[in-house]
Order: sequence, then structure tokens, then C-alpha cells
Amino acid sequence: MPTDKEEKKSTPALEHPEDGRNSRRQRRTGEVISPEQGYCVADSSNKGRRTSEEMVKPRRRYTVETDVDAARSAAGAQSGKRPGSGEVSVAPFDSQEVDQYLRDLTDNYRWSKELPRPTDLGRMREELKADLEEVPVLTRDGAVTNVYNKINEDAFLTRQDKELVWNCLAIVREMFWKLENQQSGGYQWNMNWKHTRAEVDQVYDAARLLGLTTRETRDALIASIFSDSIKSRKNFIIHNVHGAQAAAQALSYFLDASKQNDRKSMERVARACKEHQIAPPEFMATIVSIMLHHKHKLSRFNPNATTDGATKHSTILSIYNKIRDPFNESNVAADLRSIAFTENERELLSVIGIKEWYVPHPNDPTSRIAHAVIAGDHSINYNHPEGFAKIALLRGPDTESIFEDPTIHHSLESAVQSFTDSFRVIMPEVQSLALKGLRRTKVAVERVNAIMSEMFNGVVVGPRGSKAPCGFSSIEQAVARAHEKHPNLYHADFCVLSEEGNKYVEGTLRRVGQIMDDWYKEHGNIPFNSKRNSFDEPGPGKLPFWNHPLKYPERDEDGNLVLDNLNELEREQFFFADKIREIAVELLRAEQWVFSLPEH
Repeated sequence: MPTDKEEKKSTPALEHPEDGRNSRRQRRTGEVISPEQGYCVADSSNKGRRTSEEMVKPRRRYTVETDVDAARSAAGAQSGKRPGSGEVSVAPFDSQEVDQYLRDLTDNYRWSKELPRPTDLGRMREELKADLEEVPVLTRDGAVTNVYNKINEDAFLTRQDKELVWNCLAIVREMFWKLENQQSGGYQWNMNWKHTRAEVDQVYDAARLLGLTTRETRDALIASIFSDSIKSRKNFIIHNVHGAQAAAQALSYFLDASKQNDRKSMERVARACKEHQIAPPEFMATIVSIMLHHKHKLSRFNPNATTDGATKHSTILSIYNKIRDPFNESNVAADLRSIAFTENERELLSVIGIKEWYVPHPNDPTSRIAHAVIAGDHSINYNHPEGFAKIALLRGPDTESIFEDPTIHHSLESAVQSFTDSFRVIMPEVQSLALKGLRRTKVAVERVNAIMSEMFNGVVVGPRGSKAPCGFSSIEQAVARAHEKHPNLYHADFCVLSEEGNKYVEGTLRRVGQIMDDWYKEHGNIPFNSKRNSFDEPGPGKLPFWNHPLKYPERDEDGNLVLDNLNELEREQFFFADKIREIAVELLRAEQWVFSLPEH
């Protein structure tokens, strides 16, 4: 299986006589960079801080031993207590009981096909390590490193705990790669996997802020890994439950389900997977309500509508108000672990597959593992360039009808709105993490917007002629003009690149150039709207999904797009909208490598 580096080779790099020149040119930190000097300021102060480790060598067996094995000397003792009762049982469970226990946790090994017992874990671990080395993060002292080195070199977790985390992450990565090759479309690899590999860093930081133990921190990381592992456009509203089942499936390969402490870890990982679904609460409440209105063939959901107390509308509104306010104790069960739905509410919810809505209530001290996952997910989603890239991928053309945004700017704005919504359920101890990075991400989005504005303003440098446009030239000229018009965005206070970061950014610009070249070759010019009269502002007409609302195709009864109701120009604009989103995602992900001096 190719590594992520090899996967990127599927987009050929453009030949350019000056390609790579920026990485060879030395620059002084602190100066305002001219267009000729590249994307950002190169940071030479961080050279040598990133240590390269040897690739993980295949071992005969990867396993994790617990610290309670000594207690098994009392194997003859019997305990009537079941897992979770507060007592540690030292009596061994027989194989039949263990099998039934795992069947209950995994829904009869439901995801064993997607997550089979690994037979080539050494190779999977090597590929994982290479992949994670492409995810830039900051250490606690502000140095730029990658997510693998940050966690692996930190002494907080034991070596055994790290092994279990890497094993689980390697299995999930393998699954995402296989699903992507089966399904295509980028949903699994380009969105879910790349989100997961970045999220573990934020969850690690959140766990430390919450004061979790080493074992709890390990379990929070594993819950993060599996929380979105079984997620598709079809099971969005219950993917948390499926992720919990998948976590138990994978953990059964490395933990011993006959041991009480290993069961405890499996159960709390599964629980945290289920509970992370509450955020952002108002957004989730809205999605559930829209789905219920659609399934029950009701009118469009309106949370402000007045309803008759005896109607389905009022029952759905009650569900909405409970899910959007999950920490209100009048809305939750006595154990504080789930929403207290009425029988009528449960009957309606069953139609969309919801049996419970799990809650990590702050008054429940055992909910802190889930809160580490929620805080990490919040940080990577709503105040990090990778999260904005993920949100962009979720919305716009060829997504669900509820995500059909007029422009890419509306898609990115939804991340800002969700930040406020999600922040309401963030624990006080991790609010600093939830806020960290807002300024950096704001400037990152402004840089992306500046570059794309120059790409799509119709300006051609040099004589116009019959020669087809060059994708690489278009992005190169756009970056240069963005530098000229917005020098403040490229000052070292906001834009510092490590050597590795500079290489990644240059690769991004080549990929964007290739996206445009492919369009030019297959479709011709950018499909701007026609200008209505000569008094319109200079330049080309408006570009749907960029600075004009995109017209979406109608859908049939099954929700499939019907492109025939669009004219030829509208179809081209719908197809090009996907390229707008693709370019935005590439540029946003390049921004992961850009840090400001205060962050150093």
C-alpha cells in the first residue's frame, strides 16, 4: 500500500524551470517578503530541532501488558461484581463469556471486515510513521515538530501505551486507505483520515490540561482515533456508535478481554466515542430535527415555529431542545449519561437509527476522557487550518442538500459559527486550547482568500493570445499579486515557515497548478457568468461558488442530483465549483505549516 507521500504522486508535478527555487534561497526572519521571495518567511531558527528516528522495525508481536497481572495470582477468588461496578474482579472469565462480552461491545463483530486482525503490522506501522511526520505541530515549549515525534518522544506515556496508540492508528489508517480505493471521492482518506491524524495532537494536549492519568490519556487518544473511524455520508448521525463498536473490535486484538482492567479501558474508550457526538450541540440538534422532518414527511424544520403540543412537530421540537442543551440536568437521565427522551420521542428517533443520545455531563467525573476528545475535536475543527479544510470538504457541490452553500465563503463561515456553538460544551480547563490558534487560522483564511481572489479575477499577465492558460503560471502569479497587495499577511509576525514547511507549500502550489491545468485541458477557460452590459465593473463576470451563488441541480425522490435541469454553462460552473473547493482545501492544508513568531 502506498504511503501518503506516494499517494500524492497521483497528481503529476508540473515542469517549471524555476521550480523549487524558493527552498534554495535563504531568507532573513522578520523582513517583509517580496513576491519573488516565495510564500512566506523561511525559519532557520528551528533547524536541527526535529530529530529523525529510525523507522519502526517489524516485531514478532505487538502487544500491551497491563499493570494488574500480579492480581491474577488470586485466580481462585470469585467476585460477583460485573465490569463497571467499582470493584476489580480478579477471577478469570471463561472463553465463552469473553466471546459474549466482545459480541456485546462490537455488535457481533460488526466491523471485523473493515478492521480485520492485522497480519502485516510492521509494514503498517512504518507507513503510519512516515504519514504522521507530515503533520506539523507545536511542542509544549513552542518548537515545531510532527505529531509522531511529539507524542513518541514525550516521556508522559509509557512505551507500552504508545505502542497501543500507534497500533490502533495504523489499523485505522489501513482501513481508510482501502475504503478510499473502493469508494473514491476523497471522503475517507482526504477528509476523515487527515482529520484523524491531526486531531490526536490536540486530544493529547487536552488530556494533559484536564489532568488525565497516563492510562486515561492513552484511552482518550484511542477514542479520538476511532470516534470518526466508521463515518460516511450515510451514517453521520450515528457514526459515534459505530466508532465505539469498531474501537472494541480493534482493541480486542491487543488487549485481553479476560482481564478486568483491560475491559475497563475498552469500555471507557467505547463510551468516549459515543459521547463525543454532542458537539456542536445546536448544530447536531438541527441535523437530527431536519432528518426527522424528512423521514416523517413533514414540512421544513423551523426551531422558532409555533406547534400544537399533540403533533409530531412539537415532539421533534422537544427533541431539538434537549439535544441542543445536553448539560441541562432536566434533559438528562438520572445517571447523567444520556438524554432522557420520552417514549414518543424514542419512537420518532428510531426511524433514523438513534436509540440513545450519549452525554459526558461535567458533573460526572468519569466523563473527562470524552471531554479530552471533544476539546481536541473542537480545536482541530474550528481554530485550525486543517479543520477549515475538512469543513470545506463536507459542504458545497456533491454533498447533502442541507450543505449546499451558495459560495465557498459560506462553507468556511459555518466553521466560525460552529466554534461558538461547540465552545458551550468545552470544559473550563481546556478553553485555552479551544481558543488557541484563532488568530493564526483567521490570517490563514485571509491568505487563502487573497490568493484565490487573484486566481479568479481574470487578470492575465503578458499578451493575450490563442495559447491555453498555464495552471502553474496562474497560481504563481496569484501568489505574487497577493504579496504585493497584502504584504501585512506575509510579514514574519504572521508567516514563518520551517524548511520542511517550505517544501510542503511548494508542493501544494504545484498541485493547485495541476488542478487548473487539468481543467484548462478538459474544459477550457474558467466558466464565469456573462456580463450583462458594458457598465459592469472591469474584469470577467461573476464566478458561481466564489463571488456569486452557485445554482445546484434539482434532486430526484432518492436524493440523487439531476444535472439535466442545468444549462451547459451552469453545468460547467457546478463542476468548476468542485475545483474551487479543491484548491481552497489544498491551500488551507498548506497553512498548517505556517506559524507566527509568537507561536515559536
